[in-house]
Amino acid sequence: MRRCFRVHVLLIAFLATMLAAGTVHSHSVFGWVERVKVIDADLVLKSKLDTAAETSSIHAPDPEAFEKDGEDWVRFEISNEDGTSVTLERPVERTVRIRSASGVTERYVVNLTVCVGRIQQEREVNLADREELSTPMLLGRNFMEGVILVDPAEGYTEDPACGQPYDQDDDDDDGEDDDDD
Repeated sequence: MRRCFRVHVLLIAFLATMLAAGTVHSHSVFGWVERVKVIDADLVLKSKLDTAAETSSIHAPDPEAFEKDGEDWVRFEISNEDGTSVTLERPVERTVRIRSASGVTERYVVNLTVCVGRIQQEREVNLADREELSTPMLLGRNFMEGVILVDPAEGYTEDPACGQPYDQDDDDDDGEDDDDD
């Protein structure tokens, strides 16, 4: 009985340590809403991390289809909270029909590179009018699967830091030089 209790205490301590470090089984833990960086546009956006959504979505209300080198492309604009806008052009990967409370819409799907914390991935994102929604971006399971766990009690846990070197002393706030010289 004592041995079983000891094993459970050790397991709980291990899991608590992993959660405090922001990872569980090589998955990063983020909140239900985070700041993400759309690398292609060099813009940081507020994004909902939605485990119920299969595909990610971004606010691009007026996409303009055109043909380039015999392929279907789309031109669209995205903006951040400061009002900075960037126009992007991407090949259309496919179109999808989305059912929602407001009806059925057809959306273009493009590949975009997105960064959450230190996780950077290129994934399919559908272009939607998200004007009436609380966030201009939604990260779905196609982005999170295998790398992100969502803690619905948390939000804004880590700013996007892709491409920056990882330093284990980043959280050290003592103001002292950590060199041993």
